[in-house]
Parts: sequence; C-alpha cells; structure tokens
Amino acid sequence: MAESMLQKCPGTDLHRITALPIGNDAAAHSSPLVELPLVAPCINVQGLRVKLHSVLGAQLRGYGLAVDPVRQRATVTLHVHLDDLQEAMRSLTVAFPTAQFGRVSRASRDEVRRCH
Repeated sequence: MAESMLQKCPGTDLHRITALPIGNDAAAHSSPLVELPLVAPCINVQGLRVKLHSVLGAQLRGYGLAVDPVRQRATVTLHVHLDDLQEAMRSLTVAFPTAQFGRVSRASRDEVRRCH
C-alpha cells in the first residue's frame, strides 16, 4: 500500500500522493473533489509537505508535487472537496503569501497523470 501512496517518476522531481479514502466522513463531504493548482517557493520539499499538511489538515485529500530546483519553486496540485475550497484557499493564502493559484477543475479519481 505504501508503494501506491507515493510515486516518483523517473527523470523528474514529480511526486504524487493518491487521494485519501473518504471513509466515514462521506456524508460530511458529499461534494466532489477538485484540483487546486498552486505554485509556491520551495527550498525544502519535506518542509513544504509538512506545511501543506499542517495548514490544510483533513481538508487535504491528496496532492501532486513537481519541484523545480533551479527556480526553487514547487507546483502543487491539491485535491480538496469543493465545499472546503474557499477555506482551503484562505488558509493557503495566509501560509504562502507569495504563492499563485491556478484554475480550479474537477478531479477525477480514475485519471492517471503522466510524468511528462
């Protein structure tokens, strides 16, 4: 199971975390999952991951992370429920004041993203 949770694509610094199971909170989160792209400064990838988890907590259902070490920035595709989107964006804006948001789109659990 741990192998499917984190995948590193060959030749890139792309990491992907699969969506977390909804479990017993399905009624509380009956809204669809959406993808929220975020570009943020990144010197320490592990520190960025820890900060994302601490800022979003249970709102974070999964994410994809691509790191550009030359420009010292990361592109993160966050998976959150549509009902949690506004609060998640507020929290991220406070935690990452220089970050840029991309266009929000509906997430597909069955979608397989290519590395390139």
